Amino acid sequence: MNRAFFIIGIVFSVIFMFITSYYADEVQSARWDAWDYSYSNYSYDSYDSYSYPTYSSYSYDYSDGLTTEAGLCSLFFFLCFIAIDILGIMKVKTKTMKVLGIIGLSISGIFLLVNFLVIFDQGAVSFDEVAPAWILYCLIMLAFTIVGLVQSVRFYKRQSSSSNDTPVSATTAPSATTIDPLDDLLDD
Repeated sequence: MNRAFFIIGIVFSVIFMFITSYYADEVQSARWDAWDYSYSNYSYDSYDSYSYPTYSSYSYDYSDGLTTEAGLCSLFFFLCFIAIDILGIMKVKTKTMKVLGIIGLSISGIFLLVNFLVIFDQGAVSFDEVAPAWILYCLIMLAFTIVGLVQSVRFYKRQSSSSNDTPVSATTAPSATTIDPLDDLLDD
């Protein structure tokens, strides 16, 4: 079951990357359109003076609404990644997964706080300003969910193989097995 969550996390990180790119482009275009419209309202008269437009002649800046919309979409993805990290810590009992889960929760918490700033105070931070950090977050979560999927598969293979083993009696000699030292370093 947990493997499905990691696969969903991989798909979500790719989707989130494209959504972030789309909204960053839309917000930047809206900001430039508003600036271009207000700049084109300046006129030059014959007495070498500029006439400035009144406040009501400025176009509406759609970037604030798009920033809020992008922040709400980001909120969904951040909460999904937080849930995936929590489930990874609870279900996959390896040291690697616990470390990655704690790092993932910490990073997600920081980005979630910044996302609330983006949602509630559009004048302070616009979405096109935080989009590069969001794309970096997507790449980090993509790497963490891939490693989580690999760890989950290894954990469940070990768990199922240990439950299928028959107990060794005192009269049988243990068989020679090969031990991979990297398995202990990566999984424990």
